[in-house]
Amino acid sequence: SSGINAEYGGTEQIQYNMERIGYRVGFSLVEKATKEEARFKENVEIVKYICKDLWQMLFRKQADNLKTNHTGTFVIQDNRFRFLTRVSQSKQYVDRGQLYLSYTCGVIRGALTNFGIPCTVTSELSVSPMCKFQISIQATS
Repeated sequence: SSGINAEYGGTEQIQYNMERIGYRVGFSLVEKATKEEARFKENVEIVKYICKDLWQMLFRKQADNLKTNHTGTFVIQDNRFRFLTRVSQSKQYVDRGQLYLSYTCGVIRGALTNFGIPCTVTSELSVSPMCKFQISIQATS
């Protein structure tokens, strides 16, 4: 695996690239999927759309849980994240699992950007295949 890291610029560079690919996918998916629908008005409606419809498109299931603090932070939880269900629990594979999470962070960020919501998205892998994605919506002036 060190060969892959060296060839593509190291783990951080690979994660960055995966996030960028995911961003383009999320942006395009939302553009195509919602062009016939009325656009959502509230941030919570948009994040619910991501948890239900976008998750269904990507992972053939809805996200398991959505929490918010009502001040611009949302947490999406997936108890059996599709990309991680077949990944071993060893350290090497948990690191590889982080690449899948980076991709999905990009998908979420791209989707929200298409809806006009600037945000940052981070992921947390506690016990594979359960993971969380935290969305922090940037305040607009």
